[in-house]
Amino acid sequence: MERSERGITGLETAIILIAFVVVASVFAFTILSVGIFASEKSKQTALSGVNETQSTLRPTGGVVALTDLVSGTSSVTRLKFTVGLNSGSSAIELTPAWTAAVSGASPISAGVGGPTIISYTDSRQHLSETNWTVAWLGESDGDDILEGDETAEITVWLQERAGDDTFSVGSPGDNFLDNLLTKSLTFSITITPSVGATFELQRTIPASMDTALFLD
Repeated sequence: MERSERGITGLETAIILIAFVVVASVFAFTILSVGIFASEKSKQTALSGVNETQSTLRPTGGVVALTDLVSGTSSVTRLKFTVGLNSGSSAIELTPAWTAAVSGASPISAGVGGPTIISYTDSRQHLSETNWTVAWLGESDGDDILEGDETAEITVWLQERAGDDTFSVGSPGDNFLDNLLTKSLTFSITITPSVGATFELQRTIPASMDTALFLD
């Protein structure tokens, strides 16, 4: 009887082994790439969440309420407060939608505002966007970007100013208060910057009114 013996050579074995190694390498590279991409996306999401929840702006003092006669009633017409940046925070654009002139019949004129929004709320009314101006205290590089150790003084205009010392109740829809802010009333100012979490300033007007009220 004739015996038939068949097998594979060493070369064929090497080719098969190389093929398995190549396929395994491609598969492993794909898995690693997907894992690295997913890890990077998770890191970016986490950092983004931290930036959104971390407060960027901080108040650097109390709130000053300035009062005037409005329709014969002593009421708060402007609120002033100062803000700075928290340590390590990114710069914040504070381009206001309004500018206040030194004098004139219409000292507040409309302009193009930035992304920072300041809203007002009390027990009788809510303004989702107020008319506010900004002045820079101490060192400033001349732009409307709050950065480094700069300090910005923000003035929120609650009533329309018709002259240098003359205020009147604004018309509906013009971002001024329809109801006067007077003694013993509580209000809150909410600042929503372009980056970071919002923060709120809540104060109560004292029972006795004066030209300037420091609300600590």
